[in-house]
Amino acid sequence: MFIALNENKNLIHITDAVRGLACNCICFECGETVLARKGNIKEHHFAHANNQDSCTIHPESVLHKYAKQVVIDAMGITLPKVPMSDVDATWWAFEQIIPEFHLGLIRPDLACYIDGEPIFIEIAVTHFLDAEKLKIIKTMNVKTIEIDLSGLLKSDMLIPSNEAKKLILEGLEHKTWLYPEVPKAQIIDSISDQHSLVELKSTPLLKLTENSTATVWEDYQFTINGIWVHARKFSGGMLSVNCTYNPELIAVFKQWRNEGGGRYNTKYKSWNYWQPFSETVLARLQQMHFINKN
Repeated sequence: MFIALNENKNLIHITDAVRGLACNCICFECGETVLARKGNIKEHHFAHANNQDSCTIHPESVLHKYAKQVVIDAMGITLPKVPMSDVDATWWAFEQIIPEFHLGLIRPDLACYIDGEPIFIEIAVTHFLDAEKLKIIKTMNVKTIEIDLSGLLKSDMLIPSNEAKKLILEGLEHKTWLYPEVPKAQIIDSISDQHSLVELKSTPLLKLTENSTATVWEDYQFTINGIWVHARKFSGGMLSVNCTYNPELIAVFKQWRNEGGGRYNTKYKSWNYWQPFSETVLARLQQMHFINKN
């Protein structure tokens, strides 16, 4: 067991724990007291103080709790532009955050308040908001954002870590307004604008009719030096690359821009490359990902 809860019931990784019972930790799953075993022979880990077998810790539960913890500790989060409004992407500072609070027939993951107005935050790891819950939210007329962390679950990023915290708080590509909804016309505009990461797959995300003029793309996800990197390849040949801020990777992207041509898009915080060099960039990302895995 590499994860436990500290005296404040917050997640703590074994690398950050004090040795022995002095860590003041409990098991993430069963709540029993654990000690931090950090000797010189075996891999460091948490163990139950009563010597019972280690519990099975489910990564999706850890990530779900961690995401809520991060937002609560920060008392805010960066959110994308609110549909059908003049509120652009910005940092939202909350006055109060209530986790897992029953409001009528629903229980949002986080009920956040600004000037007394609620904003719901739903954390999606393996389960996403169902239609019935969304229907109730619409009748309540409450702004609701969904944070899709399914890609983070599949990455090698350490939980908890500063990189994961930064992605949760500052990233925009994995956040979607469920209410108010994005108008269909606005979705098509964003596609034509060549950037709107919704779900990470290696196959086209959008099925089009023969008469459609919207852009088809393919999305890729890489893990390079522990950093989650997204790439979107458009039918026109352009490749758009972005990631959480990392000086080493940014230096690489700049070098590639100088080498083969490209441009940094300040609006979407992405590095854009065009054919034929875009194929070279994609191949390099795949190679870096493979090296990182091995």
